[in-house]
Amino acid sequence: MRARCTHCTGSRGRSVQEGGSRLALLKRVRVFGLIAAMVAVLAIGGAVPVAADYGNGGGNVQLYQATASMNCNNVALCPAGLGGFWAWAEFNQDGTFSGEVTFCAHLQGPGGFNGAGHEHADGHYAIIDFGLGPWIVLTDEVDTLTGQGHGLTVTVNSEFVPVGPAAKAKLSTTDLLGFSAPGVTFQVTVTPMHT
Repeated sequence: MRARCTHCTGSRGRSVQEGGSRLALLKRVRVFGLIAAMVAVLAIGGAVPVAADYGNGGGNVQLYQATASMNCNNVALCPAGLGGFWAWAEFNQDGTFSGEVTFCAHLQGPGGFNGAGHEHADGHYAIIDFGLGPWIVLTDEVDTLTGQGHGLTVTVNSEFVPVGPAAKAKLSTTDLLGFSAPGVTFQVTVTPMHT
């Protein structure tokens, strides 16, 4: 279960609660991603790093790279909003990760976020076996929106977000969700680097 944000401010010192629709979109995107990750888990069955860490600098070894994409343009399966996200992250030997996420949304109805955004994420992960073998699982993160979020920062102090197996993997929509449908694409790729 995700902890509530205890320190969230925008670029002008506004609280996230005052941020309104931007935070609502972020929550929707993250909730949809979390639901997709949990469905993936069921379907398959049975200290923040500095920029110099990328590429094994400063004695920190990169263990995994992961990419993920989700696109849903099927109103029957994504009634809250159409769109998707595209993500890349690297996972270091010291238990830290750094990633980039680009997303877009085309919400149905008035008052929602429509457009594209980008966020940078830093945080911690663990390798956890919850019945499917060892998986990369995000345990906390700090997200900084650099697109339409204009510097909005969201801190998640505790979370359990499965990313993918801690091994070479290429997972498709059917692997993750147990079905495929027109206008729906989910993909996760994990590449071991120095394991």
